[in-house]
Amino acid sequence: MPAVAFAAVSLTGALVTLHVQGLLPTTVPSGDEPFNYLGYEKVLRHVQPDGDVDFSAMGRERRDLDRFVDSLATFSPHIRPDTFPTAEDGLAYWLNAYNALVLQQLVDGYPYLESVEQPWLGRFFWGRAWPVGGTRMTLYSLRHRVLGREYADPRVHLALFDGTRGGPRLDGSHFQPEFLDAQLNEACRRFVGDKHHVRLDRDTVHLARLFDTYREDFLAALPEGRRGNVLQFVWAFLPDACEERPGCDTRSDLDRACGPKLDKCKLVFEKEDPTLPDAAEHPPRTSGR
Repeated sequence: MPAVAFAAVSLTGALVTLHVQGLLPTTVPSGDEPFNYLGYEKVLRHVQPDGDVDFSAMGRERRDLDRFVDSLATFSPHIRPDTFPTAEDGLAYWLNAYNALVLQQLVDGYPYLESVEQPWLGRFFWGRAWPVGGTRMTLYSLRHRVLGREYADPRVHLALFDGTRGGPRLDGSHFQPEFLDAQLNEACRRFVGDKHHVRLDRDTVHLARLFDTYREDFLAALPEGRRGNVLQFVWAFLPDACEERPGCDTRSDLDRACGPKLDKCKLVFEKEDPTLPDAAEHPPRTSGR
């Protein structure tokens, strides 16, 4: 027993020495400090209202992002359920963790990524693992093995940032447990309200390929289950009127074109725009004065 205790003390001392000598990139979070989203919230101030991201500014102030990602190693609903007592606490954690890891990956590669051609997405996102909640996770495992199995809420597919202009966009605020349901609904409304993702052309509906990729998840959320139609999920988040988005497609438009059961239209799943949502590509317009 003394030998085991001595070995543990020696290992701890070795880790401390390694950090002092600069051989570890950072200290391992102890978990003594309470978990919070304050640093991550600062990072998200560089998200533009249209969803583009000022990656250059985010890179200059990346310390907050790195600190938040480091804290994920020590905290998660799996190992600290006391910190995340409700399902909303847990789901908000995993959504924020996923989006923050994507952001860190993009900041690490910026601006090199702008010149990288497809298919970089698979290698870029699925080939790296981070320490999250006491285990190493890739974005794939976080999305499919945690979010997909433990929460099974199809709205997350329209809330997870995938680093492309054609996918779901970031909001300027992190997901908060007390407002999570409203935030997920807003993420869905934002996505389906974009004509790049949902566009009606006579009797044809052009949909983002995401609706085909995760079709089974969307259908499972419908009252009819998998006997339903993915357009029913889309219909639920379309606006009744186009006051905020002139020229948008509405629920009534879909009803008239596709029939009361939404089964009369042809569906075309479009390839998404894979470019980086970089605000530097679209500098703010000047007033001309």
